[in-house]
Amino acid sequence: MKRIILAAVLCTACLTLGACSGKKGNDAKESTAATETTEAVTEESVEPAKISQDDADQLISEKLDGTNANAIYNNMDYADGMDIYTYTVVDADGNELDQMLAVDSVSGEVYVYDYDNEVLSDFSEFELYDPDSHANISWSGTFTLDKMTVTLDPADDNSFEFSFANDGETEFQGVAQIDGNKASYEDDDVKLTFEFDKDGSLKVVNNGNINSYAGIYAKGE
Repeated sequence: MKRIILAAVLCTACLTLGACSGKKGNDAKESTAATETTEAVTEESVEPAKISQDDADQLISEKLDGTNANAIYNNMDYADGMDIYTYTVVDADGNELDQMLAVDSVSGEVYVYDYDNEVLSDFSEFELYDPDSHANISWSGTFTLDKMTVTLDPADDNSFEFSFANDGETEFQGVAQIDGNKASYEDDDVKLTFEFDKDGSLKVVNNGNINSYAGIYAKGE
């Protein structure tokens, strides 16, 4: 009788262990599946933000500034592993150029676009590219005109702080916004435009009510 009872107890223990083992196995599988699902969802959800077509239009316009050419938007395309806004370029007479341009929908970088081969190349390959007009501008330094001094101090890639001092006494200061090879500042009384001449001097134009800051400032030592 004792043997029968002992055998029954052992059998029950085996079944219990088997059930626990099976449950642990299922839990492990479910945990792994859940992890894989979470990782897949995470990978799918991390998609870089894209600029709008209006932003791309503005970037193209800045690149073509001074060329007398215009860009006409075509469509969204895909090349070299990126989604791009594509453009046809026409010259001042309305003639279509052989080369097309494209804007990376994520970075905003402007490229020359070979439509037939779906290949992008650096903007410096563009037939109307002028290295002088597309050189990086350093919005920094001190410039003088008689007793007036203007100091530029970069704030970030899109703006710089400026300060006008008359005979060493600060008169006016603010933050100008960069737009291509020009920069501007505007309030109720002052509307300034900053632009460098080829000789390195700084041209300041004031279209506001106060015109005391306008003039061509020489680069300081």
